[in-house]
Amino acid sequence: MGQQIEQRPFRVQEFRGYALNFAARLEASVPTTILRLLQARSHLSRQVFFAAAAEIDLDRPEAVLAQIEVRAADVLAEFHGLAPDARIARALALMTPRTTLECVFGACPDGLLGLFGRLGSQPLYGPESYRLAFELFSRPEHKRRAKVIGQLPGQVRPEHVTVAGNLDERLLHRSVLERCHPREVAALNTFAEMIAELCGATPELIRESLDQLAVGTRGCKMTEWAEGWLSRQVHLSFVAPIPANDPDLRLRLGRELDDLGRRLRNCAAQRKSFTFLGERLIFEVVKPGEQAVLELLRLTTGEQVKWVCEDLRGPRNRRVSPEMAAWVQSKLDQYGIFYQSVAPPTAEEQALHKLVDHTTAFAWDRQREAAEDGDDDADIQQMLEELQQEIEHHEAA
Repeated sequence: MGQQIEQRPFRVQEFRGYALNFAARLEASVPTTILRLLQARSHLSRQVFFAAAAEIDLDRPEAVLAQIEVRAADVLAEFHGLAPDARIARALALMTPRTTLECVFGACPDGLLGLFGRLGSQPLYGPESYRLAFELFSRPEHKRRAKVIGQLPGQVRPEHVTVAGNLDERLLHRSVLERCHPREVAALNTFAEMIAELCGATPELIRESLDQLAVGTRGCKMTEWAEGWLSRQVHLSFVAPIPANDPDLRLRLGRELDDLGRRLRNCAAQRKSFTFLGERLIFEVVKPGEQAVLELLRLTTGEQVKWVCEDLRGPRNRRVSPEMAAWVQSKLDQYGIFYQSVAPPTAEEQALHKLVDHTTAFAWDRQREAAEDGDDDADIQQMLEELQQEIEHHEAA
């Protein structure tokens, strides 16, 4: 005698909101309407009913009843004497899912039944999402959006439909639907416009970059992908305050900031988001002699835009010489760029500062640089000790 397989007991799946209100009204005319839904094992049949709840106005039932008369006349043949609510309840109980959607939306496009069967057992939190899903699968211009939804594995969440319906065409990709929350769609759409302008991103290049993202992930965001595009910036959305033909100052964007940070051992690489958003600009002094980096801050008032020198640093974020500072100030004067003093205070000024107990940024810089020099010496000493230990170890062997 074969071993019997014990079946797991079926769990009643409750539902709430607009779907329950709709079902409760039909329950008043046809008892067991709610019980039938609670006991329904098929996600498809439940979702089709929820779509009907989202679309049918029971105070104006004429339109849906007319559709039922056309598409499923036999269903209503025995119920002509009943009230509209009762006729709708009977029809929803007897019609196939496809026929129900045809009566509710006027058509049942390919793929819509498959989508409804993957939406789970609960009503979509936004009743308008059912209409959006129908539009995505029924209109030819939304073919790609429907295709991307179909590429998702397993259960489709309501936010997948919302994101697919509102995402920029260039960003339609399975990995984006898996990672993006509806409240992030507007920012992503804006970002797509920006990388097209600032990075020369074509739809093909954007798709290639999205293909590099892992699929089937949850809890991941689009931040890493977006940061990757910051390194590809090659343009500004406005005219730079220092012209490109200036022989001594070069604007650095994208990967150039990474290179600048490595060469001068400074934090230029951390400024990519600032330059991308146009809040700050980084210029490298390329004239022979002392190396330096200039950081400009954008200030606005009404329709006016002004630039101010926020910082001037040499390698390893050190202060530049008084001669370099004076030269940079003369260059900034040529372009109408504001600045505070970028030169260390004179001996007389330092004496006055000491008298009033005034600590300038330059004083802090000197303390920091002295500490860094001490750290460098300690690092070198540690390296020498480790090298000596390694030599002794080999000699002992």
